[in-house]
Amino acid sequence: MANEISDVLNSLANQQDNQRAVLKNQGISKDDFLKLLFTQLKYQDFEASVDYKDLLSQLSILAQIEQAMNMRQAIDSLSASIARTNFLSASSLIGKSAYVDGDRAYVSNGKVYSLPAFQLDIPARDVKVRILSPGGVPVKTIELGNLTVGKHYVSWDGKDESGNIVQDGSYTFEVIAHDSEGGEFKPQKLVFGNIESVRLEGRDVLIGLGDSFFEFERVVEVKGSQ
Repeated sequence: MANEISDVLNSLANQQDNQRAVLKNQGISKDDFLKLLFTQLKYQDFEASVDYKDLLSQLSILAQIEQAMNMRQAIDSLSASIARTNFLSASSLIGKSAYVDGDRAYVSNGKVYSLPAFQLDIPARDVKVRILSPGGVPVKTIELGNLTVGKHYVSWDGKDESGNIVQDGSYTFEVIAHDSEGGEFKPQKLVFGNIESVRLEGRDVLIGLGDSFFEFERVVEVKGSQ
């Protein structure tokens, strides 16, 4: 629920940023616009006016700008509060392991920090995971056999088919499975690892699986320590 509220607030904030950008493109800031508007109202001869439409239009614009500025401040304050709440929630997960929506295994100093994983919605046969180098070249294929419904991860040791430790970097992977009738399908890809750190970047809360970081919103399941 908090993530949905955060998305709405960010959308509103972006709308306000767009309004600000429009004024900037026109060569005038909000402060400059307000000064011009107040100056016009100050020196306007209302006794000589026979039509108050211009005055009402100006007051309406002023009210809209004030409302937009107040709304932006409220959005920023509430959004920051939600980010802090998410940060505290994520911090309580340090030391636990998690499945995260993603498709990249990160290797650093020969250690795999985000293991290839996947979600099976039906039982699968002849499941295999093919790990690809940053350039898309297959480095290892891991046979998993038959698996039941649920989430599964691969205990990849960070070595290629020849038993050599792969270079540090980001590795993609493919998951290939077959249903009861032998038809091939590709399950939803995830990554799995221990949450070692949490950090807050602006409004974004990031969890660290070793040296790799993922948005807190992408966590799909938390388990005890691996």
